[in-house]
Amino acid sequence: MSNFVPLETIDRRALIRSLALGLTAMGAMDVEAAQHVHVETGAEKAKNGIYKVKAFTAGEYTTIQHLAVLIVPADSVSGSALDAGAPEFIDTLASQNVQIANIFHGGLAWLDAEMRKRYQATFAAAKPEQQTRMLDALVEAGRELAERQSEELVYQKSPIYRDFTGYTVRRANELGAGVAFFDWVRKMTVDAFYTSPIGFKDLNYIGNQALGKYTVPTEAMEYVMKRSPFA
Repeated sequence: MSNFVPLETIDRRALIRSLALGLTAMGAMDVEAAQHVHVETGAEKAKNGIYKVKAFTAGEYTTIQHLAVLIVPADSVSGSALDAGAPEFIDTLASQNVQIANIFHGGLAWLDAEMRKRYQATFAAAKPEQQTRMLDALVEAGRELAERQSEELVYQKSPIYRDFTGYTVRRANELGAGVAFFDWVRKMTVDAFYTSPIGFKDLNYIGNQALGKYTVPTEAMEYVMKRSPFA
């Protein structure tokens, strides 16, 4: 892992809050700030023996833990996103940014409601194969929505459809809200994994001098998409 600015020379809370606010303002992640989130949560666990959840209920946090394992599972090279501290990472940032917290509160509630409708159980209480089918459905719906957006761009550029707004030949996808949430949780889980000691080692990453803002490296995304069942 790369060298950190000495903790005594920085305001860690300000750094973490800046990172959290930057995610909803610009969508970019500062590598050094992300590393300090892991340092902070690791120090808390070392001091108290546990990490105290700050932004989520016990049920919400359990679901985030399940999602972390499913999005980046353990393999022969390294541990999972749960092992890498992704749930703590997400909770810490959500505790510093109400927009992130609300995205997760709403998204987790939607996910449990959809799971109850399909399987009569919350996501965390559902069978593993049911959890997988739900996330597969969200990935497929995401692809469909992306295709629809591409179609709409074509329509907008065509003089034939210039008087139409948001024209599409497809029905609205009922999973749209879940797709938006899953995009967030998947991106933040991958970010958490690849800025952790486990993730850096997994990528054979040395130093962060070449990166000012962190958008998941291409090789990282390609790797995790091969590794994750939700590509």
